[in-house]
Formats: sequence, C-alpha cells, structure tokens
Amino acid sequence: MNFIRSLRFKFIVGLTLIMLPLFLLMYYNNVYAMNVVRDQVSLTSMNHLVKSVEQNERVLQETNRYLYSLGERDPDIISLFFLKYGSGDYIIAKQRIMNKFMTDIGFYNLIDSFFLYDAINDDLLLATSGDYDIKMSLVQQSMPVQMQQFEGDIQQPEWGIVRGESRNALVKTVRINQQFYAGALVDMNALNYPEQFTESGDRGGAVIVGIDGVALSNSSLSADQIKLAAAHLPGLKNPYQVISEEVPKGKARQYLMLGLPSAMSKMNYVVLLPEEDMMRNLPFFQRIIRLLPIGAAVILITALVFVRQLLFRPMNMLIRGMRRVSRGELDVRLEPPPSSELEFVTRSFNQMTSQIQHLKIDVYEEQLRTREAEFKQLQMQINPHFYLNSLNIIHSLASLQKHELVQQMAGHLADYFRFSLRAGKRVIRLDEEMEHIRHYLEIQKLRFPNKLSFSLEVDAGLGHYVLPPLTLQPFVENAIIHGFQRRTEPFVIRIKGHGTAMVSDASMNHGETEQVPMLFLTIEDNGVGFNQELLDRLQQGQYAEDPGGQHIGIWNVAHRLMMKYGEVAGLAFHNQVDGGATVVIHIPAQTEEEEGGA
Repeated sequence: MNFIRSLRFKFIVGLTLIMLPLFLLMYYNNVYAMNVVRDQVSLTSMNHLVKSVEQNERVLQETNRYLYSLGERDPDIISLFFLKYGSGDYIIAKQRIMNKFMTDIGFYNLIDSFFLYDAINDDLLLATSGDYDIKMSLVQQSMPVQMQQFEGDIQQPEWGIVRGESRNALVKTVRINQQFYAGALVDMNALNYPEQFTESGDRGGAVIVGIDGVALSNSSLSADQIKLAAAHLPGLKNPYQVISEEVPKGKARQYLMLGLPSAMSKMNYVVLLPEEDMMRNLPFFQRIIRLLPIGAAVILITALVFVRQLLFRPMNMLIRGMRRVSRGELDVRLEPPPSSELEFVTRSFNQMTSQIQHLKIDVYEEQLRTREAEFKQLQMQINPHFYLNSLNIIHSLASLQKHELVQQMAGHLADYFRFSLRAGKRVIRLDEEMEHIRHYLEIQKLRFPNKLSFSLEVDAGLGHYVLPPLTLQPFVENAIIHGFQRRTEPFVIRIKGHGTAMVSDASMNHGETEQVPMLFLTIEDNGVGFNQELLDRLQQGQYAEDPGGQHIGIWNVAHRLMMKYGEVAGLAFHNQVDGGATVVIHIPAQTEEEEGGA
C-alpha cells in the first residue's frame, strides 16, 4: 500500500499543518516576551550604569579642574618654589598644604588621596583618607610614568591606570612649575557599584576592566566570567549582548552583558546579568520554549493513538478482510467496531461476503448442471456415429449373403447396444469399457475376415478404475478407418492399460501440490500412421478447434476429458518407428467412489 496516499499520512500532515502555526505563534510570543524582559532589564541596568559612570566622570573632571587651579590660586604651593628646602617656612607651608588636601578630600567623595611631588628634592607629600602605605606605594609606582607625559609630545590619557599588588587605582598628575607636580589618586573599587544591579543575583555582578580585558576592580564575578566578558568587549557598542558560558557536564549558562567605555581613562564598565535569575519572573515562558517540541510530539502521538483506535485499526481490519475475500475466503466475518459509521460499514461487508458466498455456491451448482448436460450431449454425439457404421457393416455382410456372419454380427451388436443403454452414466469401469471395445472389434473382424486382429492387454487390478464412457472407441474406430489402408497385410490393433506411480498436481487443490495416481491407456496399430501435417496438428491440440469436422470423435473425447479432469488428463499422438500410429490417453486413476467424492 502506498503510504503517501494513505489516510494515516494525510492525517499526520494535516494535523502538523494545523498545529505548526499554533506552535510557531506560541514560540514567537515566548521569545518576544523574553526579549521584552531583556530590553527592560537592560534599559534599567544601563540607566543605573550611565548614572554611575556620569557621576564618576564628573568627579574626575572636577578633580582635573581642581588640580589645574592649584598652581594659580594656592599661595602655599606657589611659595614653596621660592622657599629654601627644609627651612621652617618650607615645613610650615607643606603642613598647610597637607591640611588643605585633607579638607578637599571630603569635598571630592571619590578621591581618596591628593599628593604634591618635589621633583628636584624627590620629596613626596601625600594626603590620604586611609591605607597610607598602599596609597604611597601606588603613587610612587605611577610617578615615573606620569613624569614622562611632560617630556616631549607624548599624549597620555587624562587619568592613568596603576596596577598594584592588592588593588588598582586611577592617577592624575599636573605640572605646576619646573619643580613641583600635584596629583590625585582614586581607588578602582570606589568607581564600581555592584549593589546597584540587584537583578544579577548570586552569579552576576559588575566589574571594571582595562582594554586588555584584565579586571581592575574587585567583583563578585568569577575569573571565568570576567574572561568571558573580556572576550565580548568589542560588542559594548550594542545596547546589550546575550553571551553563553559553557558549564562542564551541564547546559550552557546565558548572561545579559552591557557596559560603557570610560571617557577619562582606558577602561570599561561592564555588567553581567544571569538570564536564569533575570527571567525568574518568567519561568513559565522559559519552560514552554524548552517543552514546545516535546509537547508537539506528545500531542501528535496522542492524536495518532486515538485515531488509530477509532479509525485506522477498524480500517486495517476491513482491508485485511477484503484481501482474504479477494483470495477466495468467503467465510470472513469482521467484528463491528465501536463507532456507528464504521459499524455500518463492517456489517455491510459481512452481509456482502455472506451474499457472495451463497451466490458463488448457486453459480457453482448451476455450472455443474450445465456441464452435466453438455457432457451428456457430447456423449450422445458418438453413439449415432457408431450406429451408422454398424448398419453399414450389416448391410455389406447381407449383400454378400454371409448369413452366419450376420448372425454373429447381430449377437455382438446386441451386446454392444446393451452396453449403450448404460452409456448414459457419467463414468463406467475400465473392464466394462474394454468389454465394449471387444464387441466392437469382433464386429470389425467379421467385416474384414483374416485381415484384422486385436489384443487387449490391461494390467491386473486396474479394471475397477472408472473413465468416461466411449473414451477408447473413437480412437479404435479411427485406426480402422484411416490406418487400415494396406488391405493385403493383416491389420493389428493393440490396446494396453497400465498404472503409474504418483505424480504431482497443483490444479485440483487451489494451487496446493497433491500427489495423484495416473492411469495410461494406449491404442497402437501397424497401419500407415498419421501423415505429418495431421500429426503436427494433433500434437498441438488443434483437434479441439473444429468440433464439426471429420475428427469429431477425437474432439469429443478431448473435450470431455478436459471438462471432467482439467489439465490433469491429456492425449498424446505419435508414429511408431516401424510404422503405425499410437495414441496415449492418461487420466487420474479413480474408483467410482473416489470419482463421486471428487
């Protein structure tokens, strides 16, 4: 059966075409909802980040202006250039500068250190709010780099980055005169506000990274997360990015990444928000997206099981029943399915097969009656033919005034006619058929004295087998009429009968092979034999094509055998090597009881 043309295939395709737009719409809605959440969260987080960065940048810009104004408005810093290093006035001026720096630190909330560096005397004055040693180390570490920006035309960023052992910082240095330099230091951790991004949960956070991707501030992010963020720094020009982190033996974890580059230094403010925590208010949509393919498969399988029980299974049962009926099994009866429509179809099928079965029996019985009538009609075709020949023989003997022969002829003819009264039967025994042939040949011997002889040789135990009446006579008669032409030589007819072992037959049992015993009857003579043209026609079975011609006897016997036995029986014709014709008849060896059962 062509699966593409089946109802099962059409149902699957139809259900898929109906469900596919619904699933696509649901999938689109879920993806759209998640994108809306991403947009809203990224917008909120970006607003916080922009606000924080702008605040930081504003403080750094104000600090720049403050540092540039020291050389013009601070008299103590100006006076140091004219005072002797180490003098009392020099020390008092430095103390006043220290007090001023400590006071100004309070006004600039991000700045935790101001310093003044005497390049000629290599003296560093540092005012800081805490961790003096760490801040002093960072300032001393940055001074060589900061001093280079005032040599030649090398342009440095507004604020330099100093990487320490325990922490990093931003440093800004300005040149007041040939001797003194002033500057400010900002701890990187003071620029980072991870607490603003409450959506990040325990697995997200904020961090400041340099252009090389190395973290500059402390962060709740792991080293792998910072490395992941650093790999996507070029995408910060977008409003946000969705990036993935590979988890060993687990599903990849997704993050919403956003950030801003700093205008005051070579660094970037970066925020990572885990989607798992960000979407915690949308668990249904996340699960729906993951379960959409599974849900579609479950719905499709459920629908197929339901339709299979309701439609496909009864239809397959009906198709199997039709196939059995097509093979000739008319006793098929189907159980009615639960649905009323298919129950009507099934009952109609059962009714139809029952009617066909009865109709076939009626047709078969009618065929038997027709074949019986035809068989009797064919059988009657032979009797008048022989009667006419017998009358011709009696007429010839009477003309010759051979009264004794006429008496013998009349006796044999009476026995022959007595047999004919029983020839209306469907079958007769072989010994009865042979006795009938003997009477016929005795009549022919009276016609041709000393010119005709015969022999009947039938194996013992074969006489009880049956055959259609007058099966042998047409061939014996034809042998005398057509073979007995050389009247100067004695004409001999030999009739033999023998059985054979079982042979295979597949035509009598619906194609199943069955072993059938066969009976062979042979009519031989020493006459002129068949001419080649006639022999060719007989061997090709053309004797059955002309029921009205001169070989009506042969056609009659062949047709009766075919009607009764089918292809199991047959005729064979050939000429003997030393002259004469041979006809072989083979039929199933059946007793009268077996023939009646068949």
